Amino acid sequence: MGTIRLYDLLRRRALITRESAATLRQALDSAVGADCELVVDFAEVDAVTPSFIDELLALIEDAARRAGRPGLRALFLNAPTRLSAKFVAIGKGHGTRMVETGTNSWEITLPAA
Repeated sequence: MGTIRLYDLLRRRALITRESAATLRQALDSAVGADCELVVDFAEVDAVTPSFIDELLALIEDAARRAGRPGLRALFLNAPTRLSAKFVAIGKGHGTRMVETGTNSWEITLPAA
């Protein structure tokens, strides 16, 4: 399992900007390239914005494309908020399926092609 602990990398409790998400590119490339399940852990993060999630999904898509992994499944654990309609809409904009799988847990599935 390729796990990315956002707080450990960003040292921020509020993940707000696209720019902060963009700093995760190398970690995402490594985790997705490892050919295992991707887990993005939001532990110790108190807030996340639609802009951050939009950029994070774009980075995951890019990493999956470069690694030749269409249809990649990822888990967002310890999400600081419920999966609201606005986050689902952002996922749809990427062609990505997003569902809440439990308390503070989201499952992300990229398009198969």
